[in-house]
Amino acid sequence: MPDDKDEPTESDIGLHEHKPALQVICLGSGGGPSEENVTGLLVRSVASDWAKGSLLAVDAGSHLAPIVKILERDFPNEIVKPEPTVLTAGPFAGLTFPNTSARANALHVLRNYISTYLITHPHLDHLSGFAINTAAFHATSRPKTVAALPSTVDAIKQHIFNDVIWPNLTDEDGGVGFVTFQRLKEGGDLMIGEGEGRGYIEVSDGLGVKPFKVSHGVCTKSPPSHRHRGSVPNIYDSQPPYNGSGHGEPAANPARQTSLTGGTGQYSTPGTPARQTFYNSTISSPHMSGLDHKPCVVDSTAYFVRDSASNREVLIFGDVEPDSISMSPRTHYVWQEAARKIAHGLLTGIFIECSYDDSQADAVLFGHLNPRHLIEELQTLAALVVDAKAARHFERAVKKRKRSGPNGLEGTKMAGDRKRSRSLAGRSGLSREPRRSTIRTSPSTAPPAHSSEPPLHGVKVVVIHIKDTMKDGPHVRDSILAQLEQYEQLLQAEGRGLGCEFEISADGASYWF
Repeated sequence: MPDDKDEPTESDIGLHEHKPALQVICLGSGGGPSEENVTGLLVRSVASDWAKGSLLAVDAGSHLAPIVKILERDFPNEIVKPEPTVLTAGPFAGLTFPNTSARANALHVLRNYISTYLITHPHLDHLSGFAINTAAFHATSRPKTVAALPSTVDAIKQHIFNDVIWPNLTDEDGGVGFVTFQRLKEGGDLMIGEGEGRGYIEVSDGLGVKPFKVSHGVCTKSPPSHRHRGSVPNIYDSQPPYNGSGHGEPAANPARQTSLTGGTGQYSTPGTPARQTFYNSTISSPHMSGLDHKPCVVDSTAYFVRDSASNREVLIFGDVEPDSISMSPRTHYVWQEAARKIAHGLLTGIFIECSYDDSQADAVLFGHLNPRHLIEELQTLAALVVDAKAARHFERAVKKRKRSGPNGLEGTKMAGDRKRSRSLAGRSGLSREPRRSTIRTSPSTAPPAHSSEPPLHGVKVVVIHIKDTMKDGPHVRDSILAQLEQYEQLLQAEGRGLGCEFEISADGASYWF
């Protein structure tokens, strides 16, 4: 496991020009098939230090076992008697451990510092570690909390803690009481909080979350024609497979290049005409008419995780498929929420899956992303960030112009003049001109046509849930990273680079935001 990401580096701090506010510890970076390395993260607010209950687990396919491995690596070997030891290196640096062995100290972390499990969806590679680890929950002082959308909670109750697959260790339906549930509202709870914190639901010490549903493919019980939009010819189907070497250019495909880099604006939403035609032709097909043929979409979740002390945020996705081929495209709603946060400098980290490299055809993505689709999704985000930054620039300019008037009344006077003009026009019986936008730009207020910074500058995209091919040769993660960087180079050559930093997640590593 890596040891070079345990403490914040200068580049980490430089992402937001402040001391890091959030630490994310990767316990599992894979998506299978090896059971020892599947999705699992820990998140903590730096302001909360190492208070009890301060660690939030986001998914727990791999959980206790990687904590043991981390401590086996970082715990001092010379400790021979049970005296409290404060680690000085590694993801758990600064935490006081009472025991001498890594195993005993890992259990100490599990029982005392991890209070809540935030689950994106109920697939086994995202909660199997949690289920197995419940055997150690009996000595905790209070139940562990599973926080998730109601559909995920219901699935966990019905299919895991049902006294068949696993004992009912929950506090519902007559269970033992080791686990309790916190049912979250999609989009957050607008009755809670205020300002930037409105809608965020506190799930752990110093951490609030706002969940959004995303699509993770279609159930296998759906009609075959509904399992993938490939029932309509896919604009990517003609793309030759990537050679898998991780070196050299992505496979050429004119249709794909048009989708990736086409559009009229500098950061226009990628592939819009092709995507829209494709979508319209799909939903208007005979197979999609009538409720009896409605496909069964697999729900997953994307979580905005917010540090209450600094308002800093990270965005963590569960498994997700691209909107361009989804029967229920919903990721763009997440990007709309994320764009404003990036424009205001609040969101600097995105953890998102990329399960395969580009050799995986659309028809067999099984509700996941590969590099070409991840880049396309990030282009959608980039276009929204450009709009959000322009809106923010205009708002600032308007406020500045109002303040520049005598006694700050210039803006008020202009608004009063417009109201009187409309009133006179109404009384004279004159027809009004067609309504026009009240937003007017001038050289002093318009945002620069070509910003010196690409839209996702300062955002780190950490790739998770990579499925190991278990074959000889380079690991698939090397191919995925190479392909992402090559796509970014193509966009940069056209002056439309995203500007984000790509990093492949590694179990045992820390990420600071």
